[in-house]
Amino acid sequence: MTTDIKTILSWFKTGKKPTEKQFWDSWLSFWHKDEQISQKNITNLVDTLNNKLETDLFNSHQTDETAHAQLFAKTKIVKPGEFIVFKVEPNTADYLEIGDSVIGYCQDNFLCEATYYGGDTSLMTSFTKLNNKVGRIVSFTSNDSSNDDFIIYELNNEVLLRSLSCGAYSGVYLMYKKPGEQEFSNAWFNGTYPKTWVTWFDFTAGTVIKLIDTIGGLEDSEEFIIGQPE
Repeated sequence: MTTDIKTILSWFKTGKKPTEKQFWDSWLSFWHKDEQISQKNITNLVDTLNNKLETDLFNSHQTDETAHAQLFAKTKIVKPGEFIVFKVEPNTADYLEIGDSVIGYCQDNFLCEATYYGGDTSLMTSFTKLNNKVGRIVSFTSNDSSNDDFIIYELNNEVLLRSLSCGAYSGVYLMYKKPGEQEFSNAWFNGTYPKTWVTWFDFTAGTVIKLIDTIGGLEDSEEFIIGQPE
């Protein structure tokens, strides 16, 4: 027979004098290290042991080729060149459309939530956003050895090919906005690519320049702000 812990503690409060019986009852309420504790006296031990997987059964399960056969039968195996396609609004067709997101391998590259931009799905270029800007302003030089101002610029390959087919005119303008001006003005290129002379425009520090495409729909270049001359 055991005595609950609160009762035992009440016997040993300051000023109390526990009796011999209380001492005996206290010690008989605890397990001694030399005593064996039965499984039934350990809370939930029997149920826990009964719910454990036997080692032999677990080992055989690991080598059982038919284990979870139904589960694996539902697993989709994605081969190289195939993709898991996630539809992206407003796309609704049951095939891959431009703008859809895909997961899979392409040219030995793992694509994770890559966007399809159109073209041959066996090529990485179909999942790589092309540079859609007309080009960029590389630098502005003021008062070189010839006392001239000039700009170095780069054009998109599409524009360069367009120049070959259309002659000198490529549809690209140089735009500028001087300090205090609200609107951009346009200028023709004067020089041989990738340099254009701009001395007569008298560009000062703070002037914003950029490239625009007037016939092909390419995006404007990033704005370039002319700094103070060194």
